[in-house]
Order: sequence, then structure tokens, then C-alpha cells
Amino acid sequence: MMIGVKEKITSGQLMILIIQTQIGIGILFLPSTVEAVAKNDAWISVLMAGVASSLMILIMWALSRRFPSMILFDYLPLLLGKIAGKIVHVIYAMLFILECSLVMVMFADVVRDWVFASTPIWVILALMLGTSVYMAVARIQLIARFFVLTFGLIFVLILISTYAYRDADIMYILPVNGVGFPSIFKGMEKSLSSLFGFEILLLCYPNVIGVSKKILKAAMFGNIFSTCIYSFLVFTCLIVFSPEELRVIPQPVLYMVKSLSFTVFERADLYFLTIWVVVVVSTVISYLFMSAKSVSTLFGKKKHAGSVPVVALIILIISLIPHNQEMVNMLQNIVAGIAAVAIIVVPPILLGISYLLKIKGKEQTKG
Repeated sequence: MMIGVKEKITSGQLMILIIQTQIGIGILFLPSTVEAVAKNDAWISVLMAGVASSLMILIMWALSRRFPSMILFDYLPLLLGKIAGKIVHVIYAMLFILECSLVMVMFADVVRDWVFASTPIWVILALMLGTSVYMAVARIQLIARFFVLTFGLIFVLILISTYAYRDADIMYILPVNGVGFPSIFKGMEKSLSSLFGFEILLLCYPNVIGVSKKILKAAMFGNIFSTCIYSFLVFTCLIVFSPEELRVIPQPVLYMVKSLSFTVFERADLYFLTIWVVVVVSTVISYLFMSAKSVSTLFGKKKHAGSVPVVALIILIISLIPHNQEMVNMLQNIVAGIAAVAIIVVPPILLGISYLLKIKGKEQTKG
């Protein structure tokens, strides 16, 4: 498959593409989610999740470099056959749609609880998806440029959070490894879902300019950056809040920011949320793009743009279904189950088949 110049992105843009897909909704929820199982060692769990995700990126990169001019859905039939390839293709399409739906559900809950308490959920969801559709129909090159433009906002979020260190107590994280390795490992499993998003490498590898080692470095640096951001936020929450407080606070980062008082302005949480919304928009755009790409190729279409509104409508309907925490937890478990198959199990199997049967794609001319 020949890819035009307008579809090409640089390795730096790939790095930011991965970061913006990984960092989003997890900023608010990860600290309390991981602390619930790993306690004061939650920050270690996040670092371990970063190592695990780096290993998965390495496998996806090794698989993609065997088919340098193809995306995942092009070489699935070559490795698995037509029927099995279609089944796995459907699994990936379901994963991307459900991941996006889960992000939308959690996003709507936060916005309703903190800003627009009386606004119907469907309005919040429709506005968010409508905005994201506008960018998701574009080429990967334009999406990457938008992500580069908004990338700096992540540093603003970190800067605001850093101010909370004036109330920090390092004693909260002691003793290190106090809960034992099994709990830290469970925390790592919880953290891993927040770092998902690097699977976009399987869909845009042929679009990246440069040799394969450069692509690997970009993907790895992106994952390391996201891991550091998440580790920093989890660590900050652990030393700002006592363990008892973290057990009852669902979004500790927002509570931490809300307590800050600046000379010039108040309600820092609202400024934080405003910037966070843009960061989440990037995540939604990325998942919309992956969902539309998987659906369009499933039906033999070359362009993904026509599938974006259809996929967005499906995501809107799914996002409206959960109406209590129990149903949200159920959706999280479904996404975690499909992700375990599609991201952790399938790529190593595909790589093994590719090497055993000596199936590989043709080299493409790199721009």
C-alpha cells in the first residue's frame, strides 16, 4: 500500500500522538484506583506498568517492521487466514469503540459532577463527540499537528499540581514495599489500562517517516513520558493526602488542585478542568480515528472519514447506557478483558506466526 506524502508524520509527531492518546481520563482516576490495591506503593505499580507497556510496544514494533507498508488490518488475513483474520479485526474494532465509550462515560461524570450539574449527560457527550468528529475525519498528519499544538497543556497541568507540594508529607509513602509484591503487581494491572493507547502504533507505523529504529525510539520515549507523568501525579497524591482521605476521594487530583489558593485567581480546579478537557479531546480524537479506521477497513473502504460519524453515533449510544457505578465497572471489566486479548495476547502470537511461517511484507521507500 503506497502512502502519500500528505499521510506521513515524523517520529516526533508519532511520540506526541502516543502521549496524547495515553494521557487523558486517567489523570484524574488513576491515583485512587491504584492506591486502592497498592496503597502507599502505588507509584511503584505505575512505574512497573510503564515497563510492561514498553515490552508490549517492543512486540508491536517488531511485528509492524515485518510489514513496513501495511497496517495491522492489512496483514491479519496473511497471518491468520481470511476468517480468523476477520474475527480478530472485529475484536480490535470493538476494543477501540468500547475504549472510547469508556473515556466518554468517565469524562461526562466528571464534567457533570464538577461543572454542569444540571446539564443532561447526552448534551455533554454530544458536544464532546461533535468536537472530536471534526478532527477525527482528518488525515493522520493533521491530527498529529493538532496534538503537537495542544501538547504543551500537559505541562500546565503538571505545573498546577506541583504547587500542592507545599502541603506534602513524604512520610505517607513509607515504608516502601510495605504492602508486598502481590499487591504492587495488582496495582500494576490497574495502571496498565491508563497507559493503553500505544496500540495506535499498529495503525500508523507505515505513515511514519524514518528508519524502524527511529520509530521504536519515538514510541518508547512517548511511553516513558506518559509513565513519568502518571507516576508523578500518583506520587504527588500519595504524599499530599493521607491513606484515609484517598480511600474516599474518587478524583484526588481535582480535590488537591481545588484546595490551592493563589493570589491572582481562585478555584484552580476549574482552570485545571478547562485544560484537562482539551487533553481528553485529544484522547477521544485518537480513539475515534482508530475506531473509524478499523470499521472502514473491515468493510473494504480505503478512507476512514466516512465511518467517523457512524462510529461516533455508536459510541454516543453506548456511553448513554451506564447509569450507575456498577454498570461503569462492568464496562471497565469488558474493556479490560478485550484489551488483554487484543493488546497483550494477539501481537506476540502474530509475531510468532510471522517468524515461524516466514511471512513478511515488502519494504517501502521511506520519505
